[in-house]
Amino acid sequence: MATTLPSPVTETREIAINGEQQLTGALRPWRQRIFIRHTLTWGNAGLITGLILAALLMLIARLVPWASAPYWAAGIALTVVILALAAAIWTRPTFTSTARDLDRRLALYDRLGTAWELRTQTRPLVQLQRKDALRRLNEHTLKQTITLRPRRAGLIILGIAIAALLLLALLPNPMQAILRQQAANQAMVARQISAIEKLRQLEAKQTSISPEEKAKIDSILRNLESQMQQAKTPTDAQQALSDAQAKLNQLQSPQLTSRVQGQSSAGTSLSSSSNPNLNAMGQALSNNNPQALAKALQNLAQQSSSMSQQQRDQLAKQLEQAANQAGQNSQLNSALHQLAKSLSDGNASETSDAANAVESAAQQTANDTTNSNALNQTSQQLQNQANDLAAATDNSTGQQQGQGQQGQGQGQGQQQGQGQGQQQGQGQGQGQGQGQGQGQGQGQGQGQGQGQGQGQGQGQGQGQGQGQGQGQGQGQGQGQGQGQGGSGGTGSGGKKNGGKSDQVYVQGQKGQGSSTQSADNSLGVSSQGNSVPYSQVIQQYNQQAHDDIDNSNVSPDVKDTVHSYFDSLEGQ
Repeated sequence: MATTLPSPVTETREIAINGEQQLTGALRPWRQRIFIRHTLTWGNAGLITGLILAALLMLIARLVPWASAPYWAAGIALTVVILALAAAIWTRPTFTSTARDLDRRLALYDRLGTAWELRTQTRPLVQLQRKDALRRLNEHTLKQTITLRPRRAGLIILGIAIAALLLLALLPNPMQAILRQQAANQAMVARQISAIEKLRQLEAKQTSISPEEKAKIDSILRNLESQMQQAKTPTDAQQALSDAQAKLNQLQSPQLTSRVQGQSSAGTSLSSSSNPNLNAMGQALSNNNPQALAKALQNLAQQSSSMSQQQRDQLAKQLEQAANQAGQNSQLNSALHQLAKSLSDGNASETSDAANAVESAAQQTANDTTNSNALNQTSQQLQNQANDLAAATDNSTGQQQGQGQQGQGQGQGQQQGQGQGQQQGQGQGQGQGQGQGQGQGQGQGQGQGQGQGQGQGQGQGQGQGQGQGQGQGQGQGQGQGQGQGGSGGTGSGGKKNGGKSDQVYVQGQKGQGSSTQSADNSLGVSSQGNSVPYSQVIQQYNQQAHDDIDNSNVSPDVKDTVHSYFDSLEGQ
């Protein structure tokens, strides 16, 4: 019976496979241990780096307002740790690197590295070298040779980083107050934007406004919403509201007030007529009622056809008088003259044309009045929002005051009113003492106002204000003072937006003696007074004016104007 012996090639291959398996089995636990150590090293380094970067971000958040700094710090720390672990996996050890690392750690003098490189060879000398490398490797314990305990320096750095981050996160941040204020301001501006959007929608539903006016108002409000969204501070929002109000005021008919007054005067003149149709015309003109006016004109035209020449001349005379009263309304003035002439001539066709002209003039005034009322209402809404915004940012009363003195004494005066325009007032006193009072105000717009005041005193005061708007108002003020060489003065400048005004007052100091000043500040008389140099009082005026104007709710442009005014005075 024959026996089959393994061929030399097969035997050699089995020896090679066995040798490689022996090396792989011996190196695998060491490779796993080295990989764990490698991962812990990279993870610890990533954690320390992430904590340091997070601490730096939290430190920056204490220097500048940064609401999302904690989220950025946590995100960066986590990202760095993940990247470090990914790098550890990417650079994980291979069998070749494990053999080289063990040769270095165990001082095997490249035994394992050589055995791994020659793992597929079967020569007797290679087999002896492999057995020697494995025998020397088995002499060492895995856990004792490669420990997983972190280094002390790494632990110290990690502890410092954690402590610093905890301190920065737990200690009160001085920027929190600013962040809360910014959040409150943003919420406030958001509410203002929502209110503006509602106002814009309400304006779009108005049926009494012409489409052209609707489009202009809508454009202004849309631009205001855009500017409010871009506003970074309440001051920017207030400036945007002020600019929108100015644009709305520019849409006002510049001659509307005079036209309404002219029409009202003509209506008053016709209301006293004994003719019922002319009386009805007067009532319609006074009440700005185009429908009633059209009916009265129609009745007048029908009545004129059956009237005598003398009666028509009498009606024409009354219409001429009404036309003269309507001089401020050129369109109505011309139409009434034309109606009077056509009635006197007895021309029915011309009378009809003239009546249509009167009706057209009254209708135009009524339309402009309706548009003006809508603009005033919108402007008032914006002013209310500006007031709410100012009240929320600073508890200002909306009034600017300046105080000053010259010598010893008291002078006080006050005037309150609503209106706008340009005004200047000056007063001088003569006697043994000297005193001056000045007041300046600047503004643009239309308005009417009345004021009365009485005061006694001498002094010097200066004030300035700017504004835009329309309105009417009355005000009274009284002031008294006694002093020896007393001095005092008042100055005011008003700003009117939507029916409100800002005022600036400058008053003197109280002393002994007596002095007088007329209601219009045109003449003042003092006795036993002594003058004080200008340079001794202007610094106090300047400081008080700066303090009061900074606490007011007027627009930033006006604040800058007042600051510049008093700064220029101090330099003189």
